[in-house]
Amino acid sequence: MSSKNSTILSTCTLALPWFTAPFLGKNSFVRFTSVAVFTNVVWSILSVIANNKRWWKADPFFLKKTKIDLPFVGGMFFITTLWVFKWTFGDIRKYFALNALIDFLLAFPIVKFYDKVGAFKLRKMSNQFFYLIILSLAVLIYFYQCILEKVIKWPGKKAEVR
Repeated sequence: MSSKNSTILSTCTLALPWFTAPFLGKNSFVRFTSVAVFTNVVWSILSVIANNKRWWKADPFFLKKTKIDLPFVGGMFFITTLWVFKWTFGDIRKYFALNALIDFLLAFPIVKFYDKVGAFKLRKMSNQFFYLIILSLAVLIYFYQCILEKVIKWPGKKAEVR
């Protein structure tokens, strides 16, 4: 799983999302970084378990001995989490609708594409079960952010309609 195309795709998965980070705005970046880090901790634990149980295989493209899916954790998932929360937090229906769409795209066409390139492959797990896992993570992280909102008063936080 370490072809040239896989390495290029993994590098892009890690690096390209970060080019959008400046457009998030400082307040959104600060406000939602904790939930993005929490997402990455959960995903890192899940990826270690998944790689040990051979549920899937991701090409880490560097640090080859790691069982954490670094390109996804360090790039795509972190930045996507920030954007989704910036656009939808406070409107639970909008949040879950957007997550259902993004997670569907990830679990089916994106996984298929990454598999063709050799950067990620589901092994002992169906696309449907993978979809349920990532959708469940969306539920968990939404409630995590709700708890943070009650505990922390964010500077520049706008009043939200709930």
